[in-house]
Amino acid sequence: MALKNYFKYNVREYFEQYIDFSNKSVLDFGCNNGNFIRYNPHSQYTGIDINKEIIDINKTKYPQYQWLYYNGYNYMYNKNGTEKLQLKNQYDIVVAFSVITHMYESEMLEVIDNLKNKCGKLLLSYYSNTNKCAYENICRYRNLKADKWNEIIESNVYYLKTEDFIWTFYKDEYIKSLLKCDIKDTKYDPTTLLGMQKCLII
Repeated sequence: MALKNYFKYNVREYFEQYIDFSNKSVLDFGCNNGNFIRYNPHSQYTGIDINKEIIDINKTKYPQYQWLYYNGYNYMYNKNGTEKLQLKNQYDIVVAFSVITHMYESEMLEVIDNLKNKCGKLLLSYYSNTNKCAYENICRYRNLKADKWNEIIESNVYYLKTEDFIWTFYKDEYIKSLLKCDIKDTKYDPTTLLGMQKCLII
């Protein structure tokens, strides 16, 4: 994976719409290049990712934080991964920005079950099948034909897939019932990366 072209966005600011991180330990699941602590440090922060190159870079760039690598499966980011998620420590909060958006439902449920065992509160962003703007932005960015929207709005779960990519859209009522969670809208412009996703709070 080429790291020089990754997206930079303020993950902490996105989740601060919904929760106060003061004096809380945070696990950033799918931490990418440290977008949670890039703009605002956090003393009790741990990042975890399935991309070892990213984790190694983060360890060098931000040595004051804890960085964990696990070789988990993901269709889009790590098709050869075989490890199951196993966390040793407890965390007050886990955040996952644009992570379950690239998972199969079964994969998402397994990860959430594991996270719930070690985390007090889970905040996970997701693509809603009410957000046509997110769908159109994805198609424009990836040069895909935007002709699946009617299928997406009629599905509880819809996988927009290519040979290399997957984006998962959920019907709000379905995922709320499935996970027994709250759903929160975002304050951000829906045409922006931070505004394309709603948040699940478990």
